[in-house]
Amino acid sequence: MNTRDINNFFGDMDLFLMDVILKGHVKEGTKVLDVGCGEGRNGVYFLRNRFEYHGWDTDESKIKLLSYLAHSLETSNSHFRIGDFRTVESTQKFNFIICSRVLHFAESSEIFLSMWLKLKSLLVDGGIIYASLDSVVDNMIGNNEGEGMFSFPDSKLRFALTTELYNEMKKGFEEIEPLRTLVHHKERAQSFVVLKKLPS
Repeated sequence: MNTRDINNFFGDMDLFLMDVILKGHVKEGTKVLDVGCGEGRNGVYFLRNRFEYHGWDTDESKIKLLSYLAHSLETSNSHFRIGDFRTVESTQKFNFIICSRVLHFAESSEIFLSMWLKLKSLLVDGGIIYASLDSVVDNMIGNNEGEGMFSFPDSKLRFALTTELYNEMKKGFEEIEPLRTLVHHKERAQSFVVLKKLPS
């Protein structure tokens, strides 16, 4: 398989998400929820293969583009929804949840934890969640401005994951991959969370 084949197969997927898949954590046939799916950057692999894929996003135009992509791939098991996952009413539960670069839109630690608990409620026991978000774990980059908000060298103010918050996130979960943190051009850091929900 050459580079082009790999790109066609996985799309422009997060590398750490690809790692989770290649390690066998996401079984074929899994019911997948992609929160903040956008135009489907992380969804191509799931649309191409035997998964029940659900994409949720607040941006109607992006959902339309992703629906078009799903149609072009001739997938028969994809479902899309416009709305904020925090307020969406759903009785469905999912085996695997992707939440890539969404949680750092929280405006305080309290809001962040409420978002996290909402995601947890959508996950089956034994289900896995993959999340990526801005981070100051290990005090890498960022100045604390209070309420979980940090200023970064790129002059932006954003919510960021701390070690204390990560410990809160792990309650009721098993860590199946260690927390990984990647520094981008000494301007910001991003952490990648992979946790498995324990039986209630």
